[in-house]
Amino acid sequence: MLKPVPDISPRSQGETRVQRLRIPRGRPLDPPNLPEHDIVALRDGTHADPFAVLGGFLMRESGRESAYVRAYLPGAFGVEVIAREDGHLLARLHERQLEGLFSGCLETNEPWLLRVEWPSGPHETEDPYSFGVGLSDHDLSLISAGMHPRLADCLGARVMSMEGVEGVRFAVWAPNARRVAVVGDFNAWDDRRHAMRLRHAAGVWEIFVPRLNAGERYKFAIIGPDGARLPFKADPLALRTEAPPATASVVAAPLAHEWADAEWMRERGARQAANAPISIYEVHLGSWLRP
Repeated sequence: MLKPVPDISPRSQGETRVQRLRIPRGRPLDPPNLPEHDIVALRDGTHADPFAVLGGFLMRESGRESAYVRAYLPGAFGVEVIAREDGHLLARLHERQLEGLFSGCLETNEPWLLRVEWPSGPHETEDPYSFGVGLSDHDLSLISAGMHPRLADCLGARVMSMEGVEGVRFAVWAPNARRVAVVGDFNAWDDRRHAMRLRHAAGVWEIFVPRLNAGERYKFAIIGPDGARLPFKADPLALRTEAPPATASVVAAPLAHEWADAEWMRERGARQAANAPISIYEVHLGSWLRP
């Protein structure tokens, strides 16, 4: 899953689509170095468009094509790219320019995984930065207009499948933020690990984290318009939260319930008509304070 080296002008940030392109055989080109401002932004956790510099890319140079992968995984000992189908080695990524920033070239283009060597042991997963956008342009236009009829289906944490991979899509509306990341137990609450993509049309930040399941705790790490880092924020559209005094949001499992109220729904309009009888109950709230 590769994307062309993007134009990272402001108008294009966050809208790069993942592509699959043929990679010719032969010695691949070396991965390009990132500009210093990108390195500093990744290191400090302030990069506003991580999808422009992380993930898989197709590079053209002097009539030749080559593919490379770049991943920022602070704390990892090593990273390999392996084939999704059978796990054979495609490339070993090398740490370059910054501690935790790994990159390397591929000789073939096929579905791939990252095998990451953490202090706790190896972990295999798809690269979050290899996925395309999650929310549709139609959803964004409705959110921008404040008219989306099912906002809770778009924002928050939703267990879903994207490009054939199970995981969780996180989305939050924060139009004035400089950068938003999702943090949780799955990334050691490190806001450098899963910085999100800004969908400029609606001020929504989103990312799909593969292989996450219901039950994961999470919050959003936000840098405000003045550059100040805010305390981690709970999800305002979370479907589940920790019990107080804990404050983290929790990824909720899809509701497994078969509704059997079709008849009631058909009659609801008549029951709630202006001329329908109603029952009114009254209570004096102060009486509830008496021992």
